[in-house]
Amino acid sequence: MDLKDTSVLCFGEVLFDLFPDGAKPGGAPMNVAVHLQNLGVSSGVISKVGNDEPGKELIEFLNNKGVNTELIQMDTSRDTGTVCVSVDKNDEPIYTIVEKAAWDFIDDSFLKSELNPKYIVHGSLVCRSVDSNNSLQKLLKNTKAKVVFDLNVRSPYCNKSVIGKLMKTANIVKMNREEFKMLKEWFHIKTPDEQDDMKTLKALYPNLEIIIVTKGGQGAIAWKDGKTESVPVMKVDVVDTVGSGDAFLGAFISGIDLGRSLKEALQFASATGSFVAGKAGANPEYKEEDVLNLALTGSVT
Repeated sequence: MDLKDTSVLCFGEVLFDLFPDGAKPGGAPMNVAVHLQNLGVSSGVISKVGNDEPGKELIEFLNNKGVNTELIQMDTSRDTGTVCVSVDKNDEPIYTIVEKAAWDFIDDSFLKSELNPKYIVHGSLVCRSVDSNNSLQKLLKNTKAKVVFDLNVRSPYCNKSVIGKLMKTANIVKMNREEFKMLKEWFHIKTPDEQDDMKTLKALYPNLEIIIVTKGGQGAIAWKDGKTESVPVMKVDVVDTVGSGDAFLGAFISGIDLGRSLKEALQFASATGSFVAGKAGANPEYKEEDVLNLALTGSVT
């Protein structure tokens, strides 16, 4: 896929998740790109890897998935990123993220390329470094694409001013319930229910068109044009939840891109996130019909 024909560009970290049973490709923006490609939406990644074997393996992995890698830079002095992943008693992943990795130093050379995406996807973690943060800000300033912001907060990288600035440029924002609670505390949002909370958040950030909150076992809720929709979670035997939120977001973007209603996009996203939680790793092999089968039958095959 030619870069200028790529529908979604995902900006941020590409790395290896180091599990007790071995290393697996990861990083939220990369995961979203892979899930989009699985679902037939052309995607690419803007990031940086080291000039090392892990970096070459990640690029090969993405190429094999059909994800455009033209804008993945190579750093000759820094290593490809890694994250140590463990799981707590509630089956929630715990991340230890190595600092000063190659993806912390994404430069703005990608702006010289012919870019025409429908969507730009990014999180907040990539903004922990000055270099990558500055490059992201330049991208957001120079794009006409819809901007999708996945808060994806990872302790201790939680900066109120940075996240507030990113909220201003976002058209679609996704967060989990803990992140939503954090935003409400930060910005003193005290309303009777979730729908009013979302209306208040929209008032604070006028560029927002869609607000999504995932609630773990309680499903997800989304706001658009003054209305909210909610869906339950699909019940699966959870293997691990790493990457399930990224699968959810990729599927939601896919649904919106196909012109599905907010309810339909949310249902499809919920089923996709559940499907991935029922498989090992962040990027299991699957096709759209696998997710639709889960939505219809309630079981992962």
